[in-house]
Amino acid sequence: MLVYVVYGFSVALALIGVYLFHTRWSWHVLSALAALAVGFSPLLPGWEDPSRDLVYGFVLLFLLVWGFAEPFVHRYHRHWTHASPRHA
Repeated sequence: MLVYVVYGFSVALALIGVYLFHTRWSWHVLSALAALAVGFSPLLPGWEDPSRDLVYGFVLLFLLVWGFAEPFVHRYHRHWTHASPRHA
């Protein structure tokens, strides 16, 4: 149950961050590359308990969702602007 909560929180935090903060596309590409680096990196020696899996999974999911969700979230995000009078 804890795994679902931690991974769900990671995905939700990344989606909220993508929705609220508009960063350049290069940050999203770097985030996806960092997720791949974390995923393929060797595990830290001496840390063989279940909390390692939670931390690695949290970071990996957060970076992947942050990296790949921008085109999908940005499509549905409204930019609120104040109505300004239009002159002829």
